[in-house]
Parts: sequence; C-alpha cells; structure tokens
Amino acid sequence: MQKILTTKLLVTLIGQGYRYCLSRTTSILGEDADICITLLPVKRAPSLKNLPERFDTYFKISEEPRQMAMGIDETIVLVDLSEINIFVEVSL
Repeated sequence: MQKILTTKLLVTLIGQGYRYCLSRTTSILGEDADICITLLPVKRAPSLKNLPERFDTYFKISEEPRQMAMGIDETIVLVDLSEINIFVEVSL
C-alpha cells in the first residue's frame, strides 16, 4: 500500500519509531508531475554502500521528508507502507 506523503503521516511514522526513509526516484509521465519519489520508512540507519537494490539513497525522516511533505513542484512523493507494520488511520 502506498500513501501520499503528508505531515500527519510523518508524525505517525515518527511516533511508531521510524527514523529514516529509503528513497527511490523515478521519472513518470503525468499531468501533475514528472518525478515520483517513493519512500520506505526504516527504524535503523541504513548503510549507503549496502542499500537495497531498488533504492537510490536514504534520508533522516525529520529532515528531507518533512520538507517533501510540504510539496515539491512537479513531484509526487509516496510512502510505501506495504513492508512495514504500522497502525495507519484510513484518513492519512
């Protein structure tokens, strides 16, 4: 399940103990965006040398993702919740 990144979702993730987000950036063809950033929350700091194959980099959850939640022109930012166990309200 993927959700659009919001500040409310970030607060929920931080409250659940997630401190970092793996990040993957892809080009898309859309009316509202040219770029899609997909974040996967993780609790421990990943090694930049040993990132999972499908990810480009990672961020501290309280830094770049907080800025992304405010919106980036021509960019959609999604959070991949399919691989984590988190209580997420439907309204997020």
